[in-house]
Amino acid sequence: MDEMLFRRLWFYGWITLVLLSLMSLWDVSKITCGERIPILLSRALTTDPWRGFVLAFSLIAVASSFFLNSLFMFIGFLGFFSAFLVSMFQTNAHNVLISLSSVAIMYECFPEQNSKWLWKLHWWWTTAWGIVWISRFFYSEFGCVTVRCSQCSYFFISEYLFFWSMFILVRWRIPVDEEIHDRIQFINMKKSVETTMLEKNTERVEKKIIF
Repeated sequence: MDEMLFRRLWFYGWITLVLLSLMSLWDVSKITCGERIPILLSRALTTDPWRGFVLAFSLIAVASSFFLNSLFMFIGFLGFFSAFLVSMFQTNAHNVLISLSSVAIMYECFPEQNSKWLWKLHWWWTTAWGIVWISRFFYSEFGCVTVRCSQCSYFFISEYLFFWSMFILVRWRIPVDEEIHDRIQFINMKKSVETTMLEKNTERVEKKIIF
């Protein structure tokens, strides 16, 4: 694989995520609601066979986070991967993992003071949709009196917009000239230690010669 700009690959990944989401929603919404009305994205993606696709996608995102050199980003994508390992229909673990992972990524993507205004606008746009989504989620959990109300609603579109926007928000954190490649270098620890000791001894000799 030739070296490619990380930003470009991330954009391709975002397109893949959107297409994967739309296909799963088209498939599962018919089963859930009897007609194609927006449902929870998590419900669609934790339904087989879509769970397998999203797990593979999340695993790639976890691996990509190493290039971002960010602990919060790594924790966030690892949390998403773990969230889709558990079923959202049995425990609250899925919702907790999704929430913590989203907070971690949004925190890490918060624009600095000298960041581009478009980055700042994008972050606040994502946050706004997140607030709308959280409000609808709590209503579906505690306010709805029918199963259809809690599972089928056009307000769930706010969830799609939030997660899609959050994923592409990570692109702002990637340096413009950052490249990604598939060459992995293995380090021989013994040789590495010997090289380090040799360099230190060489520095000591040079210092003695100078003085």
